[in-house]
Amino acid sequence: MTEIHLPTRAPHNRAMAATLQIWHNRDRGLIQRTLDGLKAMDHPAACRSGAPINGYAHAHQVMAAHAKHRGCPRYQAAFERTQQERP
Repeated sequence: MTEIHLPTRAPHNRAMAATLQIWHNRDRGLIQRTLDGLKAMDHPAACRSGAPINGYAHAHQVMAAHAKHRGCPRYQAAFERTQQERP
């Protein structure tokens, strides 16, 4: 089989280059440490969103998306919205 040599260039976004290196890495220890670090981070930006929750169905969609976040303010706001509409 013939090898194909593709042109390469220096990455413009170093964070993306590092992410791709981690994705293509087979070192389980590195992957586990990265996962543990991501889980320990603060809530994502979407958790701090102040956008209105538009109705009962939207509240349930928000709750499903944020269910795994411990103490998530967005989940709490959606839960309160469901309780207002259908106590």
